[in-house]
Parts: sequence; C-alpha cells; structure tokens
Amino acid sequence: MELAVNGIFKINRQRCLGGEDYRVLTRMYLPLIGVDSFALYHLLNVIDEAETPAFKFLLDSLNFPSLSYLDRAFAKLEAVALVGAYHNKQKDVYLFVVRPPLSAVAFASNPLLYTFLQGQIGPLAADKLRESPTAVTRSYQEVTRPFDSVFTVTGKSLKNVFDKMLNVKSLDGAVKIEYDEFDYIFFKLSFDSEFIDPKLFDDEEFKQNILSLAYMYKLNEQEMIEVVKKTITVDKDLKYSDLSKNSRALYQKKYKTDEPRFVTKEPDIWLDSVTDDDTYRFLEKIETISPADLLAELSGIKPSVSELKMIENLVKNTNFPLGVINIMILWVCHEKGGEIPGYNYFEKIANTWARAKIKTPLDALKHINKEQKARETTPAKGKKTMPVPDWYDKYEKQLADLPKRQDLSPEEIKQIMDSMKETK
Repeated sequence: MELAVNGIFKINRQRCLGGEDYRVLTRMYLPLIGVDSFALYHLLNVIDEAETPAFKFLLDSLNFPSLSYLDRAFAKLEAVALVGAYHNKQKDVYLFVVRPPLSAVAFASNPLLYTFLQGQIGPLAADKLRESPTAVTRSYQEVTRPFDSVFTVTGKSLKNVFDKMLNVKSLDGAVKIEYDEFDYIFFKLSFDSEFIDPKLFDDEEFKQNILSLAYMYKLNEQEMIEVVKKTITVDKDLKYSDLSKNSRALYQKKYKTDEPRFVTKEPDIWLDSVTDDDTYRFLEKIETISPADLLAELSGIKPSVSELKMIENLVKNTNFPLGVINIMILWVCHEKGGEIPGYNYFEKIANTWARAKIKTPLDALKHINKEQKARETTPAKGKKTMPVPDWYDKYEKQLADLPKRQDLSPEEIKQIMDSMKETK
C-alpha cells in the first residue's frame, strides 16, 4: 500500500472479540505476525467505526519509526487474513475490514498456517495448542440429549446457519493464495472430463486448496496433477487432508526435508526473513536517518544550502520514501567517488527507478545489485578511449579493493562510506 502520514482510513469490524479469540491470537497468531502486527491488530479493534483517523495516529500510538514499518505490519495482518484492505481512489481513503481469528480447531486444520506455526514454535508446542482440554466426567452420568430428540427433518434449506447469522461467506476471511508461478488453467485442462468432473475445478474453495498446497510445498503443475491422481486412486477421494498428505510426501521426497519453513519477504525485526540481520539493521538505519544527516555522515560536514534544496526538490518531485532517496544518495556518492552532482543527475536515476517500480529501500538495493551484476557480465566492446575525470582512478581502486561478491552488502557500503570520509 502507498500510505501517507496524513492519509485517512476507516474501520469495519465483523464482530467483537471474545476470550477464546484473544487466546488464539496470543498463542497461535502472535508467533506468525510478530509484536508489531499484534499491537496494530488490537489497536484497530478499539477504533470507533464512525471515526476517520489519519495514519499518523497509528504511528504515534504504536511508536512506529516510519510508514514503511507500519505498512509491513499491515502486510502481515493481511497475509494471515486478520485484516482486509480496500482503497477508494477517488476519495483516497482506505477501508480496513478487521476480521476475527480462526478458532483453534480451524487454525490447526489450515495446513498453511499450522505448518508456519510449527516452524516458529516447534511441532510439540504446536500440537499441544491444537488439543482441547478434556472435561473430567468421572462420577458423572451423561444425560446429553441426542440430535434427533431435538430436531426433525424439514423441506426447508438451512445452509450454513452460522454464516447466515454472521452475514459472511464461507471463504471471506480465508487465507488467500494467488501464486502466479502456478498455471491453474494448464493444471485444470490436464484432466480428462471422464476422470474428474470439470465443474470441480471452477469451485473457488477447491482452487484455493490446490494453490495453497502448490505454494506451500513448492510443487509445479505436473507434480500437483500427480498428487490429485494419487489421491483419487489410492485414497479413493479428494479430501483436502489426503491431498495435503500426498503433497507433503512428494515435497519430502523432492526436497529431502520434513516440512517447509516460512519467512517474510520483507525485512522484519520480529520474524525470520529472507533478509539477513546485518542487511536489516542497515535498512532500518537508512529508513530512519534524514538525507541531510546522511550527507553529513558521508562528508563529515554539514551539507550546503544548494545540496539541501536539491534533496528537498528530489523528495517533493519523485514521491519516493526517504529510505529510497537515501539509497540513491549512497549509490550516487559511490558512483561519483564522493562527489554530489546536480539535480538533473539524480532526476535521471529517479526516473529509471520509477520505471523499474522501485518502492522500498530493499527494492533499490536489489535493483543496484542487478545492474552491477549485468555490468560485470557484459563483454567489453572495442571502442575509442575517451578521457576520464581525475577522480576515476581513485574510484577504480575503491572497486578493486572491495570483496569480489555479486551483491553490494552493508559491509561494502560501510567501507565505501568510510573511504569517502577519509578523502574529505
């Protein structure tokens, strides 16, 4: 989401939370979403639905350092289906539908969430949470009345009484998987209509089950076809539990490991992510330091009035977050040997990054590393040698002294920054 400090939002709650909800949230959801998303969820639950607060209220209340931090907290809540996010472009207002957590039984029956939980707290601890405490019935005689003594059969249809009471659809609030890498149409057309009724593949719940298993166990279309056929021929059904069992068996055979492990795509202080700790600390600093302070750290002196004006125009005209602007400053200083060029130079880079759909500091780092790798692999072409600036030799020496790695790591960036300070 593209959040603004003064942007406004509304809240819609599907129902008020009860005691069991808080237990499930604390014991089962908290290890998945981290303290930041946990706190945000509880704050959203107490905001009056008639209010239209600004995002600044959330930042101040939760003491979050930046909008990107708040956006990551929202992202995790959306991913586990605790919050649904909607945006009105004309009014530029967000609507957040705050959903109740699953019951403990439903959570344990969801292989995606439950496998994630097992990876976070361990299988034994997770299994204890799924077991409901058994009431002590010794010395008591059961007098519970059976179903047919209370109810009788009628011609009227009563589909999903609880869904009608709560006015929600069965798939509302479910964990959604898109998994663009999986071609569901190809998967669907690979089955003979005499083998499986084609209408089954158009069922949204069945489709979500297939996408969920393919995503969780990293299986391609052909492997999922094998899973479905095995489930039909061996288990004689298409139960989700059997599909999950056979998907897990194929995953274990393919990857030589017991269970998949989930990590966040974006850097996260509370959960394991694809970003290592050093990179996370570097990005955290980049997102919290002002461009003026960054320039002062790089050069050892306060930036000039013209440099401050140039940065102000860059922030205003590009709409990039400060973290992305800071990465741009670091990269340009590296490319220019510590010199700060004019606004036009930064504007060209900003336009390139905008076309590359860069929105976060991590996106910017990945883009820089990709370009650097492309440079290293592009064969040199014979052409006329042109004069080079006097700083170019020093710049080449800095590159030669760097460790020979594909990616520009935080340590390498720090080395460049330190060398720039020494030249002043």
